[in-house]
Amino acid sequence: MYTLLESFKAVLEKEREAEKIIQQAKEQADKIRKNAQEKAEAVYRETYQDTIAETERKSIEIKEQAKKNAESEAQIFIKRAEKVKKKILASAEQNLCKAVDSILEEILS
Repeated sequence: MYTLLESFKAVLEKEREAEKIIQQAKEQADKIRKNAQEKAEAVYRETYQDTIAETERKSIEIKEQAKKNAESEAQIFIKRAEKVKKKILASAEQNLCKAVDSILEEILS
């Protein structure tokens, strides 16, 4: 039979074992928590970098498309301006001819 002292020693031993198990569980939980935090931070950094890269790629695409659109519109404007220029030159030439004819008519009459 156990004596009271032996019973007390057995209880103390079990309490120490329980404390040791609790401490190990806390340490394991801390490791798991730290590992999860590191993984979450790594995923965040990777996602952030991927998002930045995708944004830069889309930005370049948009700039290139805007440049193409601007060049296309500029070509249309240039063609229109050339047509107007030709009309103005033709009109000026016609007016010059009329003016010369008018002056010659004045001189000759």
